[in-house]
Amino acid sequence: MFAFFFISSTCYASEAPDYWGYTLRSLGSLILVLGVIVLFFYIIKKISRGGGVSSSRIKIKNRLYLDNKRYLAVIEVDGREFLIGASDSINILMELKNDDKED
Repeated sequence: MFAFFFISSTCYASEAPDYWGYTLRSLGSLILVLGVIVLFFYIIKKISRGGGVSSSRIKIKNRLYLDNKRYLAVIEVDGREFLIGASDSINILMELKNDDKED
């Protein structure tokens, strides 16, 4: 009995389904969801950098691993370069001379 009412009601539908509207609504929803995902990753990237500070006072310029726990690194702090050794502790080995001549 229920099947008879369902079939008869669908046979006499007055309008054809609006597939174009469904497609636009689906695409809009997809764009919205992708935008939220991109925004989420942008915020996570900013937070992981330490607040989004673009210029840092300390930069690691190069690193040479000696073994699994020890390495040498050249770091720059406020325009000055240092050679450091790192293992269980960090030691400043020497300050490097900057060969760049500024005019």
